[in-house]
Amino acid sequence: MGKRKRSKDESELLEKVMKKVKKLVRKKRRISSSSSDGCETPSQGVCLSPAQSPASMNLCDYVPDEGNEDVTAATENVNLVTEEENSQLDPEVLELLGSDPTQVKEFGDDLHKEVANRWKHILLNGLTKEEKSELSKHYLPAENCAFIRPPKLNPEVKSALHDLNIKKDAYSEKKQDVMASCLSAIGKALNMTLTERHSDPELIKILSDAGRLLCDIHHRESVSRRFAIINAVNKSKRDTIKNTKIDHNLFGSNLTEHLKTSKAISVSASELRYNSSNHQHRAQLNTTMPRSQPALNVRGAPRAPVAEPRAYPRQPRRPPPPPPPAPAQWEYRRAPPPPPQATRPRNYSRPPQNRRR
Repeated sequence: MGKRKRSKDESELLEKVMKKVKKLVRKKRRISSSSSDGCETPSQGVCLSPAQSPASMNLCDYVPDEGNEDVTAATENVNLVTEEENSQLDPEVLELLGSDPTQVKEFGDDLHKEVANRWKHILLNGLTKEEKSELSKHYLPAENCAFIRPPKLNPEVKSALHDLNIKKDAYSEKKQDVMASCLSAIGKALNMTLTERHSDPELIKILSDAGRLLCDIHHRESVSRRFAIINAVNKSKRDTIKNTKIDHNLFGSNLTEHLKTSKAISVSASELRYNSSNHQHRAQLNTTMPRSQPALNVRGAPRAPVAEPRAYPRQPRRPPPPPPPAPAQWEYRRAPPPPPQATRPRNYSRPPQNRRR
């Protein structure tokens, strides 16, 4: 790399210092009476020959007197400037080295004093209702970009929500109304700039960037509204609602069709689903039923079937009841004949009995 050329500031400062040196030299010439050829004594300064005139002389080679404080201060300033410029690198080299991580820019350009004062008050206290309504009426959304307006909540979803969730969604929708007014104002300014013959490209870029950032905030607010509502809906319908897209409505204009389709799919899936409960019941019956082991040797005699498992294997089997006692053997003997009865005559009458009176 070759030697760097001096900048204009350095050359102007050098000329000013040389002019001051010439004036001081002239004053000394007038005061000194000993020197007649233009040279000064060694104690007063340095002799300036025609070849070493102030215009061609380098400022660093000049050694001023101790009493000339102005000249010494000027030379020191010039030396500092030259050292700083020599220490700086070319912009191309700095780009190769990369950005300096120690230089973090936290703030941008300052606003106008009047603008800053008004915005500070609004940021701390907000706008009144009257001012909000006037600004919203003045900056209406464009007809060819109707999505600037906030999406409305679907009536199917609104009927399934609680009052608290509906109020939260209405508050978020009002915030999106303010964003829509901001976008309309920025769009109006962009239209005025683009219609001019000599439009400023930098101004167009700034307004476009501001509008893009506001559009992204508007979209993110719609996504947060959807997320808050999905968590409050039935779990079986969450996947169906998630698959919808945002348009004029928060969950799409064809939400009813999506719900009907999902319901039909769930019904058909339940009909085609394999009933595992009956299969498990049959498997349990097969495991509990005893099975006769097949004969290990086909030619051998078949074995007796395995005894049935006990109903209560841990309970000991009761002993069989004792047999009933045998009937006693009675000795049958002939009874003695009855005594003979006296026969009565046929014309026998009983004696009269004394009846008590």
